[in-house]
Amino acid sequence: MTDNKGGIYIKEIDFIKEIEDICFREEAWSLEALRSSLQREDIVYGLVHDEAGTPTGYFIAAVSFEEAELYRIAVIPEKRGMGYGKKLMDRFLKSCPQKTERVFLEVRESNVPAVRLYESFGFKVMGRRKKYYGNEDALNYTLILNNNG
Repeated sequence: MTDNKGGIYIKEIDFIKEIEDICFREEAWSLEALRSSLQREDIVYGLVHDEAGTPTGYFIAAVSFEEAELYRIAVIPEKRGMGYGKKLMDRFLKSCPQKTERVFLEVRESNVPAVRLYESFGFKVMGRRKKYYGNEDALNYTLILNNNG
């Protein structure tokens, strides 16, 4: 697992872009958008590698004040169902500062594996955006953290 805050390594952005294109296809962020996002001071990200050392997934999130928002989490299709998503989510939540109280994310209603992952970590549906993904609704999830006790 690789983690970074407030800086990006050239090789890592190439891996992230490759995974982004595989997982999100027509909704993939451009290289410029990724580079710009990953250079922001409030951004945390991490990569997960398989047993051979090949990058298989990543997350990108913003963390500021008492809140965090998970922008992206992805695992390449052939490595799904092997625990990499859980490793990424665990690493993301551990990267949140002690003062973080709430985590937000949004997901396609039809993305059942992602919904199961989020709910396994305690995320709860707090809203819905109708037709956010064209003809599909987005579910808004929130996780309340208890980092202060």
